[in-house]
Amino acid sequence: VGVPARGGQQLCRAKAEGTVPHMDPGTLVLATALLAGAVWLIKPYIDWRRALARPLESDIARTSFQFLPGALVPPSWKAPEVMLSVVVPAFNEEDRLPQMLSEAFTYLEARAAANPLGFSYEVVVVDDGSVDGTYGAALGTWCRQPNPRHGELRVLQLVANRGKGFAARLGMLVARGRLLLMADADGATSIRDLERLEWVLSEGRYDEDGGPQLVFGSRYHLKEEVAAAGRSASRGHVMAALQLLAWLCIGGPVYDTQCGFKLFRAGVGKALFTSLHLHGWAFDVELVILARLFGQRIAEVPVTWVEMPGSKFKLVAGTLGMIRDFFLLQVFYVLRIWRPVSVA
Repeated sequence: VGVPARGGQQLCRAKAEGTVPHMDPGTLVLATALLAGAVWLIKPYIDWRRALARPLESDIARTSFQFLPGALVPPSWKAPEVMLSVVVPAFNEEDRLPQMLSEAFTYLEARAAANPLGFSYEVVVVDDGSVDGTYGAALGTWCRQPNPRHGELRVLQLVANRGKGFAARLGMLVARGRLLLMADADGATSIRDLERLEWVLSEGRYDEDGGPQLVFGSRYHLKEEVAAAGRSASRGHVMAALQLLAWLCIGGPVYDTQCGFKLFRAGVGKALFTSLHLHGWAFDVELVILARLFGQRIAEVPVTWVEMPGSKFKLVAGTLGMIRDFFLLQVFYVLRIWRPVSVA
């Protein structure tokens, strides 16, 4: 549609006279800041929609194992191939991961050797687009383990850093175990505490309601020790505030949502992680929301915990991102923009 002749003449005259109105620099800066803020606010939704629109395999740069196209994630009807899958999301963990894996392999190999017919395992490390040698460090640690080996290590590297929630979700979907353990790459919680979580699941079989199908490791009993475990006062206050916000977001009574040591029965674990939307640090809180929507009771078990240097959580950016994600969880689930999905 062309500009009317008279209007076009007026615009040309205004340009010639230098009187065309323009946006004040301050207004332009404010508008740009508001736009950037709006994009940042809905970034988790954008990331989720983009991930939903592409095949899961497209996010993977390389793996230590082979799989057929479309067969990376075992179908829900397929029987578990091992007793336990240990899923370890890792980002730039070249320095901390080898010790954690070495301790895990030693413990798991001992259990498998003592009970070769009743215990088998795999460790699934998801390298979340690291720019260091995390992928090689995982493989190197496995190669240094003595023979015979009763388990298996499977390593996946993402094409880019997607977030801990995304990496944990991928590992859980790929896992082939009857039980699925999520463990942090820093080894802050001893792998031996797995037995405490297993005991709660096994005891739950005798409950009238079947008992819990997922167990969270908890540091709540260590809150005073955690506060004094080498953290700066500001970091300790921030983490306490975030835990309070998480508690308000889910309405209790899970006291420690952020401990990275969690055990799931495979059916429930895969249902929860299939429905997971958040890719960032707050994904643990969404797991609690999803568990309740699925009618699942969560048990908490005290675990050992040691403050490990080298945390990847950036205090300012991470805190703001978690507060945003807590808000979006409330809005999107209330409006039913986000809903749990059934496992096909």
